[in-house]
Amino acid sequence: MAAASKDSLFCSIGSTDTAISNDDLRHQIESFLASLGARRDVLILPPDYTRFHSQAGLITQFVAEYYNFIPRENNETGSKGDDGDGNKADAQSSTTSPCSPSLQIIPALGTHAPMTASQIELMFGKELSKKDPNPFVVHNWREDVVTIGEAPAEMVSDATYGMLNEPWPAQLNKLVWEKRISHDGDNANQPQPLVLSV
Repeated sequence: MAAASKDSLFCSIGSTDTAISNDDLRHQIESFLASLGARRDVLILPPDYTRFHSQAGLITQFVAEYYNFIPRENNETGSKGDDGDGNKADAQSSTTSPCSPSLQIIPALGTHAPMTASQIELMFGKELSKKDPNPFVVHNWREDVVTIGEAPAEMVSDATYGMLNEPWPAQLNKLVWEKRISHDGDNANQPQPLVLSV
């Protein structure tokens, strides 16, 4: 395990034959989030349904549970709220944040179609899918982006093997950029927002 710092790798568990149980995963996530301190606002950026098997849905659920946004979800299927072997997780081993920040989720669609309600429930669990108001924000890649810089022409040329030789805009969802810069000014004494790429 790597030491935690602001811009470093927090956890480096794994190998070709390592199995990480849901309890282990939950513990790593909770330890990481606790190390960051209080937050007033959390924005989670998981992949979309095309990456269903990435465990990003379960990780997103664990983050939401940690921040008291949803109750811990338990079921008998072996996919959520257990140790990965179908055994119920030990509720005593779980911790939660002392605060309850607002929470939003933007599945990283790129140019894919938005996720359906059934895909959201399958990937992120019933509690998140039924939450009111809905925490899921649809990324509209044509209108919801802001240009924050550009990749230099030389970099673009190298990446495209010379097929294109001009600067390329670096764009991201406006909400991500707003969360990143919203801790400046009047809110300087409040906990910073957290943007998590899962």
